[in-house]
Amino acid sequence: MYLVLPYYGGDKQKMHAWTWFAIAGVFVVLEILNFSLVFASFAMGAVFAALARLITPNVPAQWVLFALATVLSLRLKPILTRYIFRKTPPSDTGIRALIGQKAVATSQISDSSGTITLKNETWTARSEGGTIEIGQNVTVTRIDGAVAVVILRSESQVN
Repeated sequence: MYLVLPYYGGDKQKMHAWTWFAIAGVFVVLEILNFSLVFASFAMGAVFAALARLITPNVPAQWVLFALATVLSLRLKPILTRYIFRKTPPSDTGIRALIGQKAVATSQISDSSGTITLKNETWTARSEGGTIEIGQNVTVTRIDGAVAVVILRSESQVN
């Protein structure tokens, strides 16, 4: 019997610290596979039980500390879940990112032709509100195919 169950010798029940660390390792592997933060709570409880074993050989105290640490870390799960899985605000990409951007007229812009410099690139442009002279600041209102539709940027908009 001693060879099969080495932790139970005679009348005394023994549980080594490495056993608790092994249990914590199993829970960490399960957490990595699942990522629900439940197994991480059990792993935290096992680590605290292992630390308790290093302080005292009292097995019931180790189990009580395991249970307390697990329950307390489970209470933190909603807070950690909100923090870890928080959503970042969506950012515009591609053509949508150009809408509202400041540009500079590099040629005279009319309702049918012109060019601008937008984010260090030269774009074909046309105006929505009359003629825009070279060097004036404009704002992109929309993109029509490969043509930027712009309006004159007012002084209050210049930043």
